[in-house]
Amino acid sequence: MPKPLSAPRRAAQLIAWASVLVIVAGWLTITLLGDRVWWTLPILFGPRWIGMLFIAGVVPYLVMSPRRGIPLAAAATLIALLGIMDWRLGLGRIHRAGGVTVRVMTLNAGAGSSVPQSPRILDEIRSEDADVVVITECGGKLPSALEALSATYRVRVARETSNCLLSKGVITGWWERDPTDAFRQSGSGAIQRAEVLLPQGAVRLGLVHLSTPRGALQEFRDISSIPSLGAVTRRNTAEREEESEHAVEWIDQGPPMPLIIAGDFNLPVESTIYRRNWSRFRNAFSEVGWGPGYTKHTRWWGIRIDHVLSGRDVRPRESHVGRDVGSDHLPLIADLVLPGR
Repeated sequence: MPKPLSAPRRAAQLIAWASVLVIVAGWLTITLLGDRVWWTLPILFGPRWIGMLFIAGVVPYLVMSPRRGIPLAAAATLIALLGIMDWRLGLGRIHRAGGVTVRVMTLNAGAGSSVPQSPRILDEIRSEDADVVVITECGGKLPSALEALSATYRVRVARETSNCLLSKGVITGWWERDPTDAFRQSGSGAIQRAEVLLPQGAVRLGLVHLSTPRGALQEFRDISSIPSLGAVTRRNTAEREEESEHAVEWIDQGPPMPLIIAGDFNLPVESTIYRRNWSRFRNAFSEVGWGPGYTKHTRWWGIRIDHVLSGRDVRPRESHVGRDVGSDHLPLIADLVLPGR
């Protein structure tokens, strides 16, 4: 007959299990309900490191009863790290294969588009030596500054939205989606499509800077108003869903060729909007990246909302986050293997 637990050990066990349940609840909320249920918006886009703090609730039980506490602590850590923090292990690198590689870099220049930061962006582009560079919020003096790279890259700048494309190959086609419908809903509408003849072969590129949930998120700062935010949040979610639907339909057309989509999606991979519209494509960092891969940083936390996606026939080989260039986003770089080469 097992010996009854002492009162302190029983209390530690209860706290440990309660902590694990909170971690599991956070993981399921982010994974299953993010961008599906209105009140999950700040959980999906907020500081996920808070979930890691609940691991501390398992520590007393781990100390008092190591044999039972170790599996519980391990489970809590794995769920928090992989499920809540979206820590990637680069498992896709196991299936490395030969082929012609295209390096893609994407960056939301943000504040980095100002004159003092522009040289840092140019230095990062030169350092990463990408074949294709997609820059969102490519405003201010940055398009002019990019002319310093004209010996290496052809440059296209969207007329009505601040997206820029740099390509080492000839840009054989360039189309800009009419952003009027997005503008009517205070959306972004920054969606372009290009066909590029690189030395490695022809590819179709999609450039996106999709609508942000920032306005709806800011409403949650007033705790007393949260019960009344359902309509505001649902409207913002519906607008972002519609823009993603339009972007996918518009980009994924034309003659058959390898497809790459890059930019600021303003969506983490757990978002229902992301899963419905973008999960059909390979996500380079999700498959072959290491760590959380945060591309957007605030004072207190980060989140991965910039992505390099590709068609199922284009295999990610490696992906990493670049250096700070003075923006509130970090560059995201991916090496992609083209099919049949």
